[in-house]
Amino acid sequence: MLVYFFKEDLRFVFYFAAIPGIVGVLLLVFFVKEKVRRRVFRRHTPMGPLAIAQNRHLHFFQNFSIIWKNKKLSTFFIASIIFSLGNSSDAFLILRAKSLGLTTVLVVLTYVVYNITQTLLSTPMGKLSDKIGAKRVFEGGLLIFAIVYFFFGFIKNPVFIWLLFPLYGIYIAATDGVSKAYLSEFITEKESGSYFGLYQSATAVSAFFASFMAGILWYKISPAATFYYGGIMAIFAFLILKFGKMFRK
Repeated sequence: MLVYFFKEDLRFVFYFAAIPGIVGVLLLVFFVKEKVRRRVFRRHTPMGPLAIAQNRHLHFFQNFSIIWKNKKLSTFFIASIIFSLGNSSDAFLILRAKSLGLTTVLVVLTYVVYNITQTLLSTPMGKLSDKIGAKRVFEGGLLIFAIVYFFFGFIKNPVFIWLLFPLYGIYIAATDGVSKAYLSEFITEKESGSYFGLYQSATAVSAFFASFMAGILWYKISPAATFYYGGIMAIFAFLILKFGKMFRK
């Protein structure tokens, strides 16, 4: 709605959109109080900066070692990283929609449809993962992503955008929370902080390179190449997740 009325001043729209986030932070800082827990402090031998750094590096590589020893967990990590290497920023979807002739207002509206789809289907996808398994739902999400990206690559008619963005919402609903649920099957509650952090770091770094690669393909080859690359990486990740553990005996 704001885009419709202020389409000549999009900066105002972004400023306005930041207000809820600022209010949320203020509420969190000034009104949310954490219960104080009693802690038992034990004496430790003082460690210098170098020893602390070495200890952190050792702990980091120990986590990787544990992941690699677990076939299912390591297969999931590898598949997730490969998928993230093709999962570029959503900005490329918006640019593609604009290049096909949609106005700014319509592009924003399609993105709203995507967000609504994701929100409505997140809970049903979670329930589905409880029934058939998080792995199967995640695999389905990868295939949907691949279909969406391949279509974004070769479509010429902007009408298809109205179908592809909701499909993209289904992919998000099928992978976002489900991936964490699948990861939690292999780790204890005590280990969750380390492994979730490692997972998020690995996928975030991979996603950065994905956007970098997508930009190069967009400008050096064609916009379609960006999406073909993302679709291929999603298929590759799906195959690894589906059959990867067969090659690790």
